[in-house]
Amino acid sequence: MKKGRSIIGIFLFLIIASLLVVGLLTVLFQSNSTNDEINSELKKESLHIVAIGDSLTQGVGDTSNSGGYVPIVADLLEETDTYEEVTTSNYGKSGDRSDQILERFYESKAIQEDIASADIVVLTVGGNDIIQTLKQHLLKVTKENFIIPEATYKKNLNILLSAFKKVNPEVQLFVFGIYNPYSIYFPEITEMETIAGEWNETTKEVVNETENATFLPLADLFNPSLKQEEKKDSLINEEDAKELEISNPYLYEEDLFHPNEAGYQLMGEVLFQAIVAEKKENL
Repeated sequence: MKKGRSIIGIFLFLIIASLLVVGLLTVLFQSNSTNDEINSELKKESLHIVAIGDSLTQGVGDTSNSGGYVPIVADLLEETDTYEEVTTSNYGKSGDRSDQILERFYESKAIQEDIASADIVVLTVGGNDIIQTLKQHLLKVTKENFIIPEATYKKNLNILLSAFKKVNPEVQLFVFGIYNPYSIYFPEITEMETIAGEWNETTKEVVNETENATFLPLADLFNPSLKQEEKKDSLINEEDAKELEISNPYLYEEDLFHPNEAGYQLMGEVLFQAIVAEKKENL
């Protein structure tokens, strides 16, 4: 009798153990399936980026004619586990000042509709506003000549960012700053560096007052002087050191003003890091 009970007990134990194992495997399978579905959803996430602005958005200086920083940031984002498809629209136009970009926005229904459906809008602006003032005053330019133009630029930028937000309140904005391309070639002209710095501070101020907007500085990226000082110390040939001193590896050789492929790569990487950082913060 005891032997029969023992066999029944063992049998019941095996059945219960089997049920527990099956249950555990089922839970693990469902958990893995859920994780796979979550990862799949993240991977399937799409992103639409609208780039608008001046020649830096158009991609002037990019001899590969790929479109400057815009396709670079799209490729970098698609290489992550978050985005499977990144679509872009490029409304860059060489020579445009802030008022001209604003005018294009108001006149183009296509731009308005594209921004209305965008996840991200990227803007390059300000450089041509400064150039206009420089052309007006030529060699007689002073810091005072930029007071009124800077105030006008600030007003235009405020209106522009507000207009973007009006058609798409949820859009994430990224605004690039400007850089002084002549800092390494004419370091003695300190006024230009001061003006560019103040212009960037104005842009940063407007951006910081705008919801879901990020300012992306470029001045340090396009000024390789510190890195070059380190390289110069390792050069024995004085002539090589002198040549290194007046070369900027991020500028287009034809005009020494616009970025080249390496310069646009820097811009793309800066924008990529900023988008990733914003995504993590929102999560």
